[in-house]
Amino acid sequence: MARDALSPASPPPSDAPGVDPTVASAGPDGTAPRSVGRAAAAMGVAAAASRALGGARVIVVAAVLGTSYLGNTFEASNTLPTVVFELLAAGALSAVLVPSFVELFDRHDDAEAERLAGGLLGVFLVLLGTLTVLGMVFAPVVADLLTSAVADPEVAAQQQALATVLLRFFLPQLVLYAYGFLAIALLNAKRVFALPAAAPIGNTVVIVGSMVVFYALAGPDAGLELTMAEQVVLGLGGTLGVLAFVAVPVIDLRRRGFRLRPRAAPRDPAVRRLLALSGWAVLQHTGAALLLGAAIILGGAVEGGVVAYRVAFYVFLAPYGVLAQPIHTAVTPELATDVANGDLPAYGRAVRWGLDALSVTVLPVSAALYALSVPLMALLAFGEADSPRGVELMAAATASLALGLVFYGAFRLLAAAYYALGDSRTPAIVAVVTAAVGVAFMVVASAFSEGTATVFLLGVGHTVAFLLGAIALGAGLRRRVREPLFPRSLVPALLVSVALAAAAWWAMSVLDPAGRLGDLLALAAVGAVGLALWWGAVRLLGLAPERLARRPVVPS
Repeated sequence: MARDALSPASPPPSDAPGVDPTVASAGPDGTAPRSVGRAAAAMGVAAAASRALGGARVIVVAAVLGTSYLGNTFEASNTLPTVVFELLAAGALSAVLVPSFVELFDRHDDAEAERLAGGLLGVFLVLLGTLTVLGMVFAPVVADLLTSAVADPEVAAQQQALATVLLRFFLPQLVLYAYGFLAIALLNAKRVFALPAAAPIGNTVVIVGSMVVFYALAGPDAGLELTMAEQVVLGLGGTLGVLAFVAVPVIDLRRRGFRLRPRAAPRDPAVRRLLALSGWAVLQHTGAALLLGAAIILGGAVEGGVVAYRVAFYVFLAPYGVLAQPIHTAVTPELATDVANGDLPAYGRAVRWGLDALSVTVLPVSAALYALSVPLMALLAFGEADSPRGVELMAAATASLALGLVFYGAFRLLAAAYYALGDSRTPAIVAVVTAAVGVAFMVVASAFSEGTATVFLLGVGHTVAFLLGAIALGAGLRRRVREPLFPRSLVPALLVSVALAAAAWWAMSVLDPAGRLGDLLALAAVGAVGLALWWGAVRLLGLAPERLARRPVVPS
């Protein structure tokens, strides 16, 4: 499954090699005319469109495959390449690389950037290509691990047989991810955010199309015993979706004049230096992958548990992608610039700006998702997932994950802030330790619960891990920069969010809508009133963060 984060763009500018003037050109005084906030807003708009269409993908998958063991098998198998990529390479191809390439692009040294990117791509293609081949050979062993929590041996055997076939289709996604995420890191370093954020639309189109074809072949309630044609449709659909997802940033880079081509450079000093720095970043991403992997395996004990968790995780990631990710993605180059200028006070203010922006934008959504999880899932559940049990499972996972939305965003922002300082070790250690706590919580909780309670507690484990991680990173960074980092808007935003969420829950209880149309109208009305009240509270209490303009690199 394509990781939900990532059109051709205008040709590369002639006046500023490697920099898109519509995004990052400097004004006469050396400052950029577009603020970080506006860049985040542009990315947010693109991400919102992508997430809205991506919602169709998860809804269609759940509707066609259902909250069933078939759905569990597809989701677990298609998620595995994402988990492996997170474990081994995602950290090295994300925030650690952005500051390094920002420096090269600010010097207009695209030739060195191309050389360095090609060397990194070559290394990762060898690593991930080898793992792909090994995974395909040992697919039955991997399938056995994915279904290890299933109690019924007959169901487990059927799942293992199907998962073995699907894994051999899905594992080549690892190689595609290497291209896609390196291209995204390069575009972010060029301060291009909006177009890459729209990339998941391609994945959505392909996945939805494959599900329509599968339904035409298999019909409703397909079960685990599929024909070869049905297996091929599911397998090809997942990987072709990732191909469409990856093609957008790669083509965008090429149209900007940047050639991303692998080269053999295992002994290149620059490549080795970045890989050494990235080693800790890989470990940091290992934490997130461990949490997701544990939830997928443990959720398999509940029929439809993996599907419910994946749907809920998408709903969780949607506001993160639209609201939180644009904030810290847009501010990352500015943090690198402040560090390059030796301006730690400005760096500290940029971090606090990001945390304030997260508090104001993410907290109300987190509270609303928790309070309105049941009517929201009742509205989104179609087809095989449209049952009281299916709605209950998806609502439980959504509510528990929503509790940690702001902690997840804060952790990712603070990790990027450490990377800008050249420190990938601290967030890596914190991530692994807190993920271990979260996984331990999941294991213990699943041993003493069943059904809906298990799915809910898996989300709580995710929340606990990122809460602890954000606290640890924030405390450590505060000691380093000696600037106040605690967001001034956090406490008032939390109080207002909880009050509005409680009012929204009460309003939905009073309205007690009947049917899908009733749910839609009631949610729309409650949401509109809540948004208006929130906007009024932000203005009245002065919670909106000040604009943070881009700063130029000061020549040494």
